[in-house]
Amino acid sequence: MMEQLLPLLPDEHAGQLSKMELEGLEEIRLRVGQPLLLRFAEKETALRPIVRQAQLEELVRRACRQSVYAHAETLRQGYVALEGGHRIGICGFGVMQDGTLHALRAPSSVMIRIAREVPGCADRLLSAVTDSTLLLGPPGSGKTTLLRDLVCQLSNRRRQRIGLADERGEISACVQGVPQLQIGCRTDVLVSIPKSAAAMMLLRNMNPQWIAVDEITAPADVQALEQAAYCGVRLLATAHGADLEDLRRRPVYRQLMAAGVFRTIVVLGADKSYTIREVEA
Repeated sequence: MMEQLLPLLPDEHAGQLSKMELEGLEEIRLRVGQPLLLRFAEKETALRPIVRQAQLEELVRRACRQSVYAHAETLRQGYVALEGGHRIGICGFGVMQDGTLHALRAPSSVMIRIAREVPGCADRLLSAVTDSTLLLGPPGSGKTTLLRDLVCQLSNRRRQRIGLADERGEISACVQGVPQLQIGCRTDVLVSIPKSAAAMMLLRNMNPQWIAVDEITAPADVQALEQAAYCGVRLLATAHGADLEDLRRRPVYRQLMAAGVFRTIVVLGADKSYTIREVEA
């Protein structure tokens, strides 16, 4: 894993990391004028010297293999996808044109998220997923990891056709069209397309039995999922929320619940435990 990431980092930090035990590393964060931070599940470790902006600019160029132009679309969205499923999030100075973000310049902070597949993490849950299912939980509760394994198992073990609307590539980690993480042999994936549009493209063109999406956030997402459900397609999705009451308090999710498209809701805790709630018709 670190063989892919060390060449991206400033030399002095890479040298220190190459001598460290990095089991359980989740994130590497670099901020201008601050030490590099390593975040593990239960601790943080700071490495000096402090980070300079020129180092962040070079890190982004290396991540783009010296071709920033070729990665312009994802850079506009604030990230670069790496082989192996790792991901770089970028903050900096936004350049706006006609009211939309045209580019990010002068990076001020970078976060490298370490990709970790957990094959089989959905084993106990799979038997409960027979109809449209929503994974609900706070950030860091493992929603995306669980969703990825459910997609893979439905595809491989249940032999179901899955359409995956992976807007930001966080489930499949596609690089140049090739998924870097396991999503199953019967899964068709659309990346870098808004979830609502991707769901409709999959519905019309790929004849899926399931459509899977990560992070429902907008009314257009809800409308697309409703339309897919009315066409007889089952749904897999995630949403941010502490519990069902929290879900019902938010307008977008309230509309989702009122539509009744999800028959099962899996409520995840911060400790990655979960409970299953069946929704009455």
